[in-house]
Amino acid sequence: MIREGIAELLKEILETEDIPLNVPPKREMGDLSSAICLSLAKVKRRPPLEIAKEVVKKLETNLPPYIQEVTLTPPGYVNFKIDWPYLARELVSEVFERRESFGKPLSPESEKVFIEHTSVNPNKAMHIGHLRNSVLGDTVARVHQWLGFPTEVCNYIDDTGVQVVDVVTAFLYLDPPFFNEGSGDLRPIWAKVPEDQPLDYFCWDLYARFEGEVENNPSLQEKREEVLHQIEKGEHPVAPFAKELSKRIVQAHLGTVGALNIYYELLNWESDIIRQGFWQETFELLKKRGALRLETEGPNVGCWVVPFGGIVETSDGAKSLDKILIRSNGSVTYTGKDIAYQLWKFGLLEKDFLYASWGLQSDGRVLWTTDRDGEPCDLLHHQFGHANRVINVIDVRQSYPQKVVIECLRQMGFEKEAEQSIHLAYEVVNLSLQAARILGAEETEEKRSVAMSGRSGTGVKAMDFIEMVKKKVVEKADHPIEESVASALATAAIRYYLLKFTLESQIIFDFDEALKTTGDTGVYLEYAHARACSILRKAEERKIEFVWEKEVVPAKLTETERDLMEVLSKFNSVVVKAGKNLRMSQLTEYAFDLATSFTNFYEHPDPGAETQTPFIHLQDNHLRTFRLSLVKAFQIVMGNILKLMGMAALERI
Repeated sequence: MIREGIAELLKEILETEDIPLNVPPKREMGDLSSAICLSLAKVKRRPPLEIAKEVVKKLETNLPPYIQEVTLTPPGYVNFKIDWPYLARELVSEVFERRESFGKPLSPESEKVFIEHTSVNPNKAMHIGHLRNSVLGDTVARVHQWLGFPTEVCNYIDDTGVQVVDVVTAFLYLDPPFFNEGSGDLRPIWAKVPEDQPLDYFCWDLYARFEGEVENNPSLQEKREEVLHQIEKGEHPVAPFAKELSKRIVQAHLGTVGALNIYYELLNWESDIIRQGFWQETFELLKKRGALRLETEGPNVGCWVVPFGGIVETSDGAKSLDKILIRSNGSVTYTGKDIAYQLWKFGLLEKDFLYASWGLQSDGRVLWTTDRDGEPCDLLHHQFGHANRVINVIDVRQSYPQKVVIECLRQMGFEKEAEQSIHLAYEVVNLSLQAARILGAEETEEKRSVAMSGRSGTGVKAMDFIEMVKKKVVEKADHPIEESVASALATAAIRYYLLKFTLESQIIFDFDEALKTTGDTGVYLEYAHARACSILRKAEERKIEFVWEKEVVPAKLTETERDLMEVLSKFNSVVVKAGKNLRMSQLTEYAFDLATSFTNFYEHPDPGAETQTPFIHLQDNHLRTFRLSLVKAFQIVMGNILKLMGMAALERI
C-alpha cells in the first residue's frame, strides 16, 4: 500500500525496476528511505545527490499515497515521512468495510491454475517429508484462490510403480499364509493386518522388511517379477488386490493430510493414464512434431529418445545425454508418462479420463477420482484439466525430469504451455543426528543429517508427528484445552514449521525444534489472535460500544500504533508477491511480524509512559475507540493470513 505507491513513482521517474526501500537509521530522517540514487549514479554518470534532488523535486509535485513529506540527505538518500493519521483513517475504514475480503482483488482472474502436490506412493504411511510437499502445495493453492484464480488441485497416485509391486509381493509371499496361485480368495492375505494397527503403518514395516530380504532371496525376486507383470496385464486376482491396497492406503493418506486442512479436487491414478491411451497419443505427437527419434546405434540403440545433448566420450566410454522415453524392450519410462500427463493438464490431448466421486471431504467438498468405470466429464458438467498454468510441487531431486517434460512441450511447439509449466522445487526433509538416534537409524558423526528412507523404515510417520505435537500443545497449556482446540493448535504449529523455511533450505528435522510452541511458531500466532478476540469480548461484556469514525484517529500516533499500522498495510502486497514468486515462507514472515507488532502495541501502547492503561479502561472515548478499532483490524487481518496458511482463527484457547 505505502511502499508500492512509492516504488511505482520512483520506477516512473528513474526508469528502473528494482527500488530498494528501508527504514532509515534515525526516525527524524523519515519513516522510509531509498538508496536508489546511489545505485544509479554509475549508470547515469552523475552524482547521486544531484539525481536525488531532481527526484525530490518531481515527487513534491506528485506525492506518493499516504506520504506527507519527501526529503533528501547526503550522499543521495530520498526519505519519506508517512501521514500516519491519514493512513489510519483510510486503512482501518477499508479493513472494516471489506473484513474477510480485505486484501482480495476486486475482480476475479480468468486464467485457470492447475496445482499438483502430495503424490505419495500408495505403499505405506506418509512421513514428515511428504507433509512439507502437501502443506506447501495446499498453501500455494489457497493463495491463488485468494487472488481470484480458478484453481484445480490434484493428487497424483502412482499405483503401478515398483513400490506398490514390492508391498503386494510382500503381502503375498513374505509371510505365511502364502498366496495360493489357483485361488481367488484373498481374505487370508488381508487378515495378516492386525486389527489394532492401521494398514499404512503395517505396510511401512512390511515394505522395509521386504527390501531387506529381497536382494538375498532369489525366489522373492522371481515372485516380484511375476507380480509386476500380473499388475501390468490387469490379471485377476493380483491386479485387483493391488488396486484395492492402493485405494485403502490413499484413504489413509487423505486422513493424514485432512488433519492439517489439506484437500483436493481430483485424484489422478497412473494406471488410468496408461489405460486411457494417453501415452500412445503423446508418442505419435512427439514423432509428428520431430521431438523424438529412434536410436539405431550407440548406447541407446533401440530406444526412443528426446535429443538433449547427444553422445559424449567419458573415461567409461560413450555416454548419452539424451533422455530415453521408450526403452529398447518397449517399456515407457516415468518421464514419458509425465509428458503425456502434462499435455493432459493443458488440454492438449484429445483423450480424457473417466471420472467418479470418491466422496465428501471434511470441508464439505466432493473429491473426484479418475476411474475406469466412471463417466466422461461432459456428463458431470465439470471440466478437469485445460489449465492456463500448471504448478507441479515436487522436490529438487526431480528437477531434471521436470526440465525434460518442459523441454518436450517446447520442442513440440507448445511454447506458451512450456513457459507456464512451473516446477515448484523445494529441498527435502532429513533427520538431525539426535532424531536419527531416537529412531534407531544408522548414522555417523561425520554426517550433518540422515536421510529418511522408506526402504529401511527410517523416518517420522506423519500421523505420529501430528499426535506428538498435539500432546505437546496440551502439556504446554496453562489450563485444560478442548480436543478441537488442541488439534487446531497442532495444525497451526506443523503448517507454520513446514512453511517458514525457504524453498532452498533443507529442513533438518529435530524433535525439540519441531515441537516448540513458543516464539516463531504457529501457536504464537493463534495466541495473538485469541488475545485480540479476548480484548474485544471483554469490551462487549462491559457494554463498551465503540463505533469506528475517522474523527477518532489521534493527531499523532505512538510508535507501536504506527508499527502495527505499517504491518497491516502490507498485507495485500505480501500475498500478491507470494502468489507471483511462490515463496510461501513470506507469509509466515509477515504473520510473525503482524503478531509481534500487535503484542508490542497491546503491551506498550504508550511507549515511555510509566503506566500502560488497558484499552477498556481508557477514559478518553476517542482514544479508546481508536485503539479497540486497531485491535479489531488486527483480528480481521490476522484471521485472513491464518486462513491463507490453512490454520484456524481461534477465538479462545
